[in-house]
Amino acid sequence: MRPLSPAVLRLLEEVSEVADPLPGGISQRMLEVMYKSEILWKSSLPSQMAVFKCAADIVVKAMQNVDDDTEYTTLQYLEHHKPTIPASRPLGYVQMSGITLIFQTYKPSMTLAAVWSQLESSQKASIRDQLNVIMSDLRSITFPDGSALGGVAGEGCKDIRRHLRRSEKPIWSASGFEDFLSSSPHSGGQVFVDLLCQLYPHQPEKMKIVFTHGDLRPDNITVDMDEHNQWVVTGLLDWEYSGFYPEYCEAFECTNCITPYEEDDWYLFLLDCISLKRYAHLWLLDRVRETRVV
Repeated sequence: MRPLSPAVLRLLEEVSEVADPLPGGISQRMLEVMYKSEILWKSSLPSQMAVFKCAADIVVKAMQNVDDDTEYTTLQYLEHHKPTIPASRPLGYVQMSGITLIFQTYKPSMTLAAVWSQLESSQKASIRDQLNVIMSDLRSITFPDGSALGGVAGEGCKDIRRHLRRSEKPIWSASGFEDFLSSSPHSGGQVFVDLLCQLYPHQPEKMKIVFTHGDLRPDNITVDMDEHNQWVVTGLLDWEYSGFYPEYCEAFECTNCITPYEEDDWYLFLLDCISLKRYAHLWLLDRVRETRVV
């Protein structure tokens, strides 16, 4: 459990007159809060994940059987080290009976996915340019000397190509991260892996380590229309795959779902700071590697 903010504590105090007082009655009060809340989103398997609006400016993200707190530690890290990034502010973290609850601030908005197909090319370009400023700001966070790659609190690295996989030991360099990707149990025969390694550029240590969102796509970007009828990026959601990674990783991850028959032109408006043109060689090699990960 991480400390609950005063706003969340007030919410729990006010939700019931019959539940045991805090802290003893916290589980019952948490359940009552969610029962009385509006469901903003739920996964295709409702028992796995849902987001509840508890108050005008508070939501709680409920996840089942999650033993990783990367999203919460990232929100804390951004609040202290880069508050200019439009991310929710953390308000508390609780685990109980196999359920993880992340309380965070909330602002009404809509996802970019909900409006993207209706936008004109000039509006899409404006969104791209705004995101480029935000992501450049994110990538400017200094990687602390002596730190392991991955989550900011030592959660390790993640590979989410088809199968979520976590590193079993700390990774300290870009070359170590490449070894991690190539060591997947689904990575193919050793000859195939060795051949790909021969094609990779030399001196991977020259790659910068930057802060990475890890799942940048329209579903995880919120927008709103301002008083001038212009679409404005208001937030980035879902930071569970974030952390410090080699600079090319964001380009890999934001095209994770693209297919040879793709018709969504979102991929034609990718940001300059993570453009595939910057990392074309590495990206194409990773696409070959990915065919063996499925």
